[in-house]
Amino acid sequence: MNAVTIRLGDDDTLVDVDGSRHVIPVGALSLSNAEFASDPPRPEELTNAIGTVVDHLDDMLRVLPGATEAEAVDIVGDLATVIAAVEFGGTPPLPFRLPRAAAEELFRTVATESAKERARNPGLPAAAVDRIVAACCILVAVMRHLHLDQVDVGRPS
Repeated sequence: MNAVTIRLGDDDTLVDVDGSRHVIPVGALSLSNAEFASDPPRPEELTNAIGTVVDHLDDMLRVLPGATEAEAVDIVGDLATVIAAVEFGGTPPLPFRLPRAAAEELFRTVATESAKERARNPGLPAAAVDRIVAACCILVAVMRHLHLDQVDVGRPS
């Protein structure tokens, strides 16, 4: 079994498979700035954001093919913890198991809300309101592309 850890950041996403690392040059802030012109983002903006992440995941899989063999994937970092907090409705117990269906529903919810509406979500700090949609795009792209049924959200890094 391969141990896979993914750190969601603002400027990049770091993938570690058994100590071998690959940096995906897309993070929540950079993805949001590059892809989202509307509030809430238009469907084509969301599709493009997810597609950008998938393209980089293809590059990552050429370098770290063992990522597809993982039985468990840990998602870490402050933004991962924010995703868990929004899903939980407050401070989640960590590690927090996030099933794919819940991640997809969370994505659909935050992606269709304006920033003003997102700001009312329990567990979503004001500093993450403008980054949560892109963070969810990264998360669902990872889960879809690696065919993951669930991820474990760990402690912030």
